[in-house]
Amino acid sequence: MFRARCYQEKMKSLTRIALRADPHSGAFAVKLFMVVTLCFSGELLADDITQSSGVISKQQLFLEYPNFEQTFNRYEVREVAEKIPTDVRVLIFFGTWCHDSQREVPRMLKILEAAGLPEDHIKMVTLDFSKTDPGGLAVVNGVEFTPTFIVFRQQGEIGRIIEKPATTLEEAMVELLSE
Repeated sequence: MFRARCYQEKMKSLTRIALRADPHSGAFAVKLFMVVTLCFSGELLADDITQSSGVISKQQLFLEYPNFEQTFNRYEVREVAEKIPTDVRVLIFFGTWCHDSQREVPRMLKILEAAGLPEDHIKMVTLDFSKTDPGGLAVVNGVEFTPTFIVFRQQGEIGRIIEKPATTLEEAMVELLSE
């Protein structure tokens, strides 16, 4: 029902754009072509189809988004990952639709696995396009960009890696932990 309502609203606004042009002009034909193309390209419904949010497991992520698993399998962890202690906890906020998340989240998961971090020390939260989630975790944690990796140790936040680090993820983690 929600998807149909969103689709109808989008169609109304596009139809208004197309109808503003004189039907005898070339501009009308161009605008009409654009409306029809957008309607059938899937772009109108992309946010309704590909957008999901909430807590997700690594297994569920890989099952629903195979490109994350492919990146995970291809990534080669650098030796510096051995310096990451197993008593840290990582809260990961990301968008399955976000190119930075598609690149960095699988890498971080591979790094944490190589470091021997237990899976129950990792919590992943997918965000929608407005960078919110149903549980409100993103708002509580002040997340503005994706991905955001929040690292905790002894119940306190010790730092964040936001979007793409200046160096490698391994080096950024070690740097956070050494502060």
